[in-house]
Amino acid sequence: MKKTYALASLIALCLAFWMSSGFLTNAIKSDDVSITDRNLALRDRELDSPLTPVRTIELEAAFKIRMVKLRGETDHKREVLIQTQLDGLIEDRPIERGDFVEEGQLLCQISTEDRRARLIESEAQLEQARLVYSSNQKLAKQGLLSDSGLYDSRSQLKLSEANFLKRKIDMGRLNVIAPFSGFIEEVHAEEGQFVTPGMACATLVDLDPILIRADLSELKLKGIEVGRRASISIDGFDVVPGRVSFVSQVAKPGTKTFEIEIEVQNQNYLFASGLSADVEIALDQVLAHRISPSLLLLNDQGKLGLRSVLNDLVLFHPVQIIDEDGDGVWVTGLPKRLQLITVGQHAVSEGERVTVVSETSLLNTGEERG
Repeated sequence: MKKTYALASLIALCLAFWMSSGFLTNAIKSDDVSITDRNLALRDRELDSPLTPVRTIELEAAFKIRMVKLRGETDHKREVLIQTQLDGLIEDRPIERGDFVEEGQLLCQISTEDRRARLIESEAQLEQARLVYSSNQKLAKQGLLSDSGLYDSRSQLKLSEANFLKRKIDMGRLNVIAPFSGFIEEVHAEEGQFVTPGMACATLVDLDPILIRADLSELKLKGIEVGRRASISIDGFDVVPGRVSFVSQVAKPGTKTFEIEIEVQNQNYLFASGLSADVEIALDQVLAHRISPSLLLLNDQGKLGLRSVLNDLVLFHPVQIIDEDGDGVWVTGLPKRLQLITVGQHAVSEGERVTVVSETSLLNTGEERG
């Protein structure tokens, strides 16, 4: 037992002497100095390592009218199948395919046959019915005719009037006429052909005004409304003005696009149906930058944008292209003023510190180099 107490006392005495000697403190300080030295050395190596050089240019935003550009096709406003309303032989058809006809012009004429005689007969019956009814009215006032007798004569008068009106209308339907001015696209009846009600005489198309039909993506739909003015460039012709006349509110199932129609005056019938056309619709005015399209890139998330430098750090800006002109594009989404990277943008990443070499300041002149 005494040996155990003696051994414990000896160990405690040695430990106290070791701590009082400062060895442990010096060891801790020695470790602290080592960590600090390592951090300083690491920082020195980072500062000594060369930074990626980039070339930048100073850009400032300018006001730009946002344009929606579409590719479409001309189309006639209406196409009507002109049909007969009576039966009979086609007596005359003074039109051919491609003819221009005015509103009210004769297209097909059905033979009169005995219709004129039936019209004269119905007119005579009407006159007789009027005389009978007039006489019966006098007799009824004198008490010489019953009310039922007067009613019968009045009914006969109404029937005669209806029969005469029908015969008169039929005479007018012998001539199949153009309901509007336009071009004969097809003829369906020949002279001497027997037709029945509902058979086609001709197909008539209306080209004034002409329509431009195009499809809008959902990104371009905002701001497009009926009545907005547009500029139309039809292949082979000068630019002409137009007006938005229809914007669909239901997307096409396959393409998820919205149909749009632009109306263009065509009094001289210069534009046929089916021509290719470019459409420009001016929307609102926005602040934008004009850049070279070669500067555009995609970040790791697949967003289209540009890289700039602020305080020697690389920034990424998502952008949207709103217009093109010549060899430049106009984009939105950038700060009003920025140092845009023009050389080296593909070699750096967002947040990286870089060495900047500035070019001459350009304000949306489109002279940036990729």
